[in-house]
Amino acid sequence: MWIVGLVIVVGVALYFVFLAADGLALASRTAAAKVVAKGCRDATRSYYTEIINRVPIPQPRVTPEMYLLKLALDGREIECPVSLVLYNATHDGDQVRVTYRRRRITGALQVLNVSR
Repeated sequence: MWIVGLVIVVGVALYFVFLAADGLALASRTAAAKVVAKGCRDATRSYYTEIINRVPIPQPRVTPEMYLLKLALDGREIECPVSLVLYNATHDGDQVRVTYRRRRITGALQVLNVSR
């Protein structure tokens, strides 16, 4: 049984080493991106149950509305949340400036900032 525990601990440790190698100390880049589409997600309210002193108590979880821009950046399309002011100021086909990071191993894009 201790072998199973050791395998799990080694697996978790390797996962965290992978995350560190993929995402620590990434350089930020700035580039122009084209607005492909715009979208909005409405605010939602859901509930989850929290057990306090063996009594189930429903707790609300509120997700605020979110304004999204779908951008063509570096040969990929990426969706990122923006402020309402920027959302209203942009239209399909507009150019925006994006500050982002590219992960080392997976190549995923992490958008840090979007501005006009």
